[in-house]
Amino acid sequence: MSLYQVQQCLFDYLRALEDPTQAAKPEIRVDGYDLDDAEREALRTGDVGTLYAMGTHPVIINGYCRAMGYKRADYRPLLEKAVDPEPRRTRWQTS
Repeated sequence: MSLYQVQQCLFDYLRALEDPTQAAKPEIRVDGYDLDDAEREALRTGDVGTLYAMGTHPVIINGYCRAMGYKRADYRPLLEKAVDPEPRRTRWQTS
């Protein structure tokens, strides 16, 4: 599992949505990213709870959900159903 690749895929998708020449919302593309089958499936199906449980950054989750048309109250229950993500440490934190 590569959380970085999942987040990069979502980030690239959000940037693609900003293209003013697009007439319709494009499909998310998972080709070209080093993803396992579970990650590919979560991205293709838009499974926000699974993406959150993987540890995807909350800002990326928020942007993705807003782009999909969810309001905060709509996707909050999806996050609550998911297991809490693993605690992360920043590089300046010690043990």
